[in-house]
Amino acid sequence: MLAASAALSVHLLAAHRAKTKVLGLKQVIAFTYSPKGVDLKQFHSATLIGPVGPAGWKDWQPRGVVAAVGHGWGDLLRSPIDKAVDIMTKQDLGGNPRPVMMIDEFGFDYGGLMDQKAAQILRGVKSRKPELSLAVFEMRGPISQVLAEACRDTADLVMMEGYVGNSRQYWSLAIEAWTARRYGILPKTILVLGVGKGGNPGENWAETDQELEQQVRFVRMIAPESPGVGFFAGTPDLLTRADALCEHFFKLPASGAGLPEDVRALANTFTRRYEKPTLVVSPLYVEPNFNEDGKGIAKPTVMRAYLINLGDQDAQNVRVRLRNPPDQGGNVFAEGVVPLIPRRSATVGVLPVIDSWRVWVGEWVMEVEAPGCDVIDFKPEPPAK
Repeated sequence: MLAASAALSVHLLAAHRAKTKVLGLKQVIAFTYSPKGVDLKQFHSATLIGPVGPAGWKDWQPRGVVAAVGHGWGDLLRSPIDKAVDIMTKQDLGGNPRPVMMIDEFGFDYGGLMDQKAAQILRGVKSRKPELSLAVFEMRGPISQVLAEACRDTADLVMMEGYVGNSRQYWSLAIEAWTARRYGILPKTILVLGVGKGGNPGENWAETDQELEQQVRFVRMIAPESPGVGFFAGTPDLLTRADALCEHFFKLPASGAGLPEDVRALANTFTRRYEKPTLVVSPLYVEPNFNEDGKGIAKPTVMRAYLINLGDQDAQNVRVRLRNPPDQGGNVFAEGVVPLIPRRSATVGVLPVIDSWRVWVGEWVMEVEAPGCDVIDFKPEPPAK
């Protein structure tokens, strides 16, 4: 009975996706920031590429591919809101009758001042220039409520940055899909996978055909109602493999068949039912409340912790502490009580900073006291030696 119900759900999701087009596309297979030397015109699966120059759309439109111009976040969030809207709505779009702008990137402080400003900018742009389609990169893992609601109302596509290197990190992909579903934007959201190596130390993403295929199959399992998948950067060989996989992306089993048992179990962590409050936390999902322009940290200084409750009951009076690691003093530097984390929902806990901190995101120790709750704590992998 459960298997039949799951099969029916997948069928209904597929039917819904078939009726719902994103950017006018039946499916979104995105290749973004691909390096020089990669001939995307040889790819058969690509339906969205970017960023391109203002006139780039002319080369792609006859192929049925959407080509997006790009814009970075820096001058937008560092300008007054009206000025930021002005910058975006007056950007050269090369005369494209159906222009698309790829914003790289929003999502900084889990609903703090930067996210609030980004949301206002999105609403302002769509109000002033409704014909401009927006494809928004979401940077910090799970999307905040304020940005999700703005994207729901204004963005044509949301692109979650899912840059992971192995199955021990797949939990972050599952959390991204869960939050997009929670806020009702998953039907116009794709997970974008990092391909190859990034430009910074430790940015080792999918570097083999086998790892890339496993990530694509995992995405298909955790987000069957998503319109597709995307890829960031990469090498010619790996992106060619991604292209071959995505020619039949929607024929990959949404059940996860073919994935290792532990990977399927991880995915099911976010779909099974929990009778009691069950919190998902990570020291990676804590950020300071920045000033709205990103220049420095706002006063009073607080940390914002993204907390998920997968359970069927509310969590109440959850105490969260951040502590420097033992070799950096071991002192508690931020602490707060979250009065309520509603069932099957997400909340951002505000933790006043009470002492100096000496490490950065993911390096600090996160302690959670949650009466009557189970806690699933996803810790970052230690750096490779």
